[in-house]
Amino acid sequence: MRGIIEGFYGTPWSWAERRSVSEALAAAGMDTYVYAPKDDPRHRERWREPYGDDFLDALAGLDQPGGLRTGFAVSPGLSIECGSAVDRADLLAKITQVTERGVTLVGLCLDDLPPSPGLGARHGELTAWLADALGDGVELFMVPTHYTGTSRTPYLDELDGRVPADVLIGWTGRLVVNDVITAGEAEGWSAALGGRRPLLWDNSPVNDALMAARLRAGPMRGRAPDLVARLGGYLANPMIQAAASLPALLSAAAWLRGADPMEAWVGAVGGQRVLAEGCDTDVPLVLGRRAVDGDPGASAELRAWLEVAAACDAGPWGDGVAPWVDQLRRESAVCLAALDALDAAGAERARKATLAIFLWSGARSLTVEVLGGRGGITAGLGQDGDGGWIADRSAVVPAASLTDLMVGELAARL
Repeated sequence: MRGIIEGFYGTPWSWAERRSVSEALAAAGMDTYVYAPKDDPRHRERWREPYGDDFLDALAGLDQPGGLRTGFAVSPGLSIECGSAVDRADLLAKITQVTERGVTLVGLCLDDLPPSPGLGARHGELTAWLADALGDGVELFMVPTHYTGTSRTPYLDELDGRVPADVLIGWTGRLVVNDVITAGEAEGWSAALGGRRPLLWDNSPVNDALMAARLRAGPMRGRAPDLVARLGGYLANPMIQAAASLPALLSAAAWLRGADPMEAWVGAVGGQRVLAEGCDTDVPLVLGRRAVDGDPGASAELRAWLEVAAACDAGPWGDGVAPWVDQLRRESAVCLAALDALDAAGAERARKATLAIFLWSGARSLTVEVLGGRGGITAGLGQDGDGGWIADRSAVVPAASLTDLMVGELAARL
């Protein structure tokens, strides 16, 4: 299983977006798309409610020859009694709606629930029952409540003895969101579950919840080639902005097939490369640091990059990225004004610095992050042995703004 799971919090994709992304990823060697948007009320809060024919026809229509296999996931954990015959009948009825339309991959999502004693046993028994009820023609995977880490826990011990061996169990890595996931970490999780290889639900490039200020349009990084062989499956969780997710997803597809993720990203990002670099790489910040250290080549290169960024547009990524386009334009103009002032001297520098400082004052947005950003938080969270949330230092993203660097350097030279 090598694909994506539309599993974010926020406005779900349109059917046209799902078709477009699925076609591109199928051509790049991925094989699976799973429907699981958290903010579809019939997926989670009102999971018992049946879908209408329009939804069922559209879901079935995604699964075309030569395209991605379509999967469907439901998240009933907030209100299900795992042993209740009535609740089990409701769950099976909900899933039967889609399997009758030809869907052969089903996900049982039991993530983001409060931990409680015996929960692993109840979830394991529910999963085993559902696998049996669905029969041989449908593949089942499940996402547990304890889905991070690299070691055994009471919940996982209870789960392991009850979930059938052919049911993949989801795992996000050491944390919910990870800059790096290693083969050793996957092996640790595998050992905690009796040797079964994990289904990696990779929260990259997703930008929901705590990460909503970021457009994570850069290439895949922090996933070594040897990780693939330690996995039972891989599903990337994309951004709310479907078209802007594609370069990162195509980069992941290259990694899965043993190709160069960066090369694939460069080919996929096309004319939006500077926008992507300004939102989700250290390219402009590295150039800026070299420029303020006196590297004349870097100063010229940074100026050329900023001139493109100051005139960037959304292109095929559409209105969903408009806030980042606007912010990148504004902050690039600040940096260009700061460069102009740094290139001047004496009274002329002070005069030009006035423009840079006023532009900087108006551009200090806290809504979206570009050019490194001004610090914030991410979902760098793990789970302790009881399933409770614990913070990791990666949850705090330090300030590293090119704009602030340039203006600060200018102020120091006045």
